[in-house]
Amino acid sequence: MVEKLFGKAVVEDASPFGLKRMDWSSVQDLEVTTDRWAGPVATDDPFMAKLRPLLAGTQLETEALRCAYSATEDGWNPDIFHDRVDGYGAALCVARTQGGAVLGGYNPLGFDGYGPKATLGSFLFSWPDGGMSQLPHKLPKVATDQMAVVDGLGNGIQFGPGDLKMQLQRGSPTRATCKLIDYQRLPGGGKSLFNTSAESATKTELVELRVYVRKGGKLKYELDGLRWKSSVCDDGSGEGPPPGIFTM
Repeated sequence: MVEKLFGKAVVEDASPFGLKRMDWSSVQDLEVTTDRWAGPVATDDPFMAKLRPLLAGTQLETEALRCAYSATEDGWNPDIFHDRVDGYGAALCVARTQGGAVLGGYNPLGFDGYGPKATLGSFLFSWPDGGMSQLPHKLPKVATDQMAVVDGLGNGIQFGPGDLKMQLQRGSPTRATCKLIDYQRLPGGGKSLFNTSAESATKTELVELRVYVRKGGKLKYELDGLRWKSSVCDDGSGEGPPPGIFTM
């Protein structure tokens, strides 16, 4: 149809009418990679080395990362959380529960407080018993891309309508809830990321919560053909808070 309307030369032109074609092969995070694990990165500390395999196929796969927010260091507060992470792009959120589970989620679109985000590039993960010597469960978004991440200025972290909530709410800032509906369930059909042998399957308390982003400053955006392309402003951002409960 396009060739009939505009001719073969336009169809084969790399920049028809002066517009750069979209190179989908260079776009990451369109979907979750589940057939391989990411390799090590030289800058990783022992704890990040355990998390790194999760980032296969993401824009952070080979990036040096820093801890932008630590609840135990910075405070269990949604305003502080957004101050530390908003505008820095893709983020890996990781928590430990009072029952010992290590879990979290990957947000490829980053946080900004502007509301729900649609993507099929996000995923949840869990080591239910906290034993990080084995590879974790990695659980992609299923069905649709809608409400993959619910991002509001008054809240902390939420994946799906209620799949994983770590919202830092006043009165219960360490509360976490989980019921897998919009994200893939665990092998055997389990609906909880928590350590169900030591805590409730649907509700628990967190003892640590961290968010990792790429090293560098906030993202800046430039129009590249028909899409906006992001790059990192090197503003000398620090390395994040010192290691805490997650130190290996």
